[in-house]
Amino acid sequence: KRCALPLGYHSGLAGRPELADAEAQLRDLKQLPADWSISSFSAGRFLEGGLGGRTDSAVIAFEHQPQHVVDEIQGMFDATYRKVYTRDRRGAPIPDRFVIKEVQRVLNDQVWREYSKNRAEVKTRLKGEACSVPEGAHTMNYLGERRTTNPTPVLPPLDHTVNEAWLFHGTTRAAAQGIAENDFRLDLTGSNAGTLYGKGIYLAENATKSDEYGEGPKGPAGEEQMEAGYEAPRPPPGPPPELVRESYILLCRSTLGKMRYTDEAKPDADDLQKRCLKGEYDSVLGDRLKRHGTFRELIVYHDDLVYPEYVIRYERVFFHERFAEIYSQMSKRKQQGKFNGPTPEEKDVLASMWSVYGMPNRGKINKWQLLDLLTAIGQPPQNEAEDLDQTFTEWDSKKDGWIDVDEFLQEMTQRINDGIIYYQ
Repeated sequence: KRCALPLGYHSGLAGRPELADAEAQLRDLKQLPADWSISSFSAGRFLEGGLGGRTDSAVIAFEHQPQHVVDEIQGMFDATYRKVYTRDRRGAPIPDRFVIKEVQRVLNDQVWREYSKNRAEVKTRLKGEACSVPEGAHTMNYLGERRTTNPTPVLPPLDHTVNEAWLFHGTTRAAAQGIAENDFRLDLTGSNAGTLYGKGIYLAENATKSDEYGEGPKGPAGEEQMEAGYEAPRPPPGPPPELVRESYILLCRSTLGKMRYTDEAKPDADDLQKRCLKGEYDSVLGDRLKRHGTFRELIVYHDDLVYPEYVIRYERVFFHERFAEIYSQMSKRKQQGKFNGPTPEEKDVLASMWSVYGMPNRGKINKWQLLDLLTAIGQPPQNEAEDLDQTFTEWDSKKDGWIDVDEFLQEMTQRINDGIIYYQ
């Protein structure tokens, strides 16, 4: 029946009662959500047998999402962005912004049935007990605020009786494909991050947190030694990792049920995991925001309590690239005889972005970050040894071994006044 439906669409039968009946029968047979596009699903690919977290054969389709859905999720990205550097970035800078390029909805009938079945079991076990995320998940808070001005929901409805929420999961392109097709695999937990709270599916309410686990530097993060807004160790000496601009985040439908809250510095991961697997709790909220000023993490220990609803491809926008745009604008004003220093707006933008760019070193940059800035405006030193060291010394007017935002703005303005313009 599924394979025959595409023929009906291509034969001009759309809207005919016979085709509508076939769609209804397929939806009922496969227990598909009411808002799934049957035409998209029926054109999907058949996956034979169980694999990964998927226990049986499935049909998988990726449905390209319209602009209003992209805009809604972009709003979630923007609203949950936080300028906090943690050890999991492995020395890579925090992007200034995340710009969504494409959103695809995942239509996987077998993974959906497994999720729906386990969500119903949680609902039965809760017996009407009210459950919620303390102070609300940031993603859900944003959507709640949006409803005050736009009462029509854009994303599919959730079941709040089981504490169901939209949460992020950062990943790579290959892993996003694997999860969409074969569900989450708990045996791979910790392959791209630590397992502070045990082997589970780590979810986030902030896009910035999930971005740490996307495309880019990998490897052990090391022990935590943290203070507010920062997790040590500092980035390693030497050039920072190569910038990776494109990455992926999954927006997941997550059944959180009854949550176990912890703000312990070193939680008992085995105990947390056992309590959830035994049914005493359904998920854990690890509050690193309260303890260290970083982020809260939400962990589920059953792969069938998280459904990867959307695959999001996005671009990271970095400080030095925005800096090049502003430097170019100032260069043009200098050539026109209209340069009187950066405008108040340019200063605000540069200072705001600097707080992110310099965050790994507490608001200051090292010579390798300076090299990125000079390269962005076509003014790299002749070599990365003596010339770079000399340039860094010139910028470091306070002679403390670092460049702060005041030294940066002063030297940048002087370069424009000296006629050192932007070369593309």
